[in-house]
Amino acid sequence: MEEIREAILDFVEREYKLPDDADPDTFDYVENGYVDSMGLVQFVAILEDRFDIEFTKEELLSDEFKTVGGLEKIISSKLAE
Repeated sequence: MEEIREAILDFVEREYKLPDDADPDTFDYVENGYVDSMGLVQFVAILEDRFDIEFTKEELLSDEFKTVGGLEKIISSKLAE
């Protein structure tokens, strides 16, 4: 869903645009310093409110959660439930 991807990228790119050669599906926004630990708490709250979902502890700790594509997949599957 384009709306999900845009919401994720809007937050991730609030201070710095992703490098032109970065693949958003595999770009690790945590590892690359785009979202720090405090920002991650805020990011989770924004996404949960916007999409009316709740992440599980397992989802938050998964490697998939740290990439734009992986997070988009998690949210999409939650919305399909």
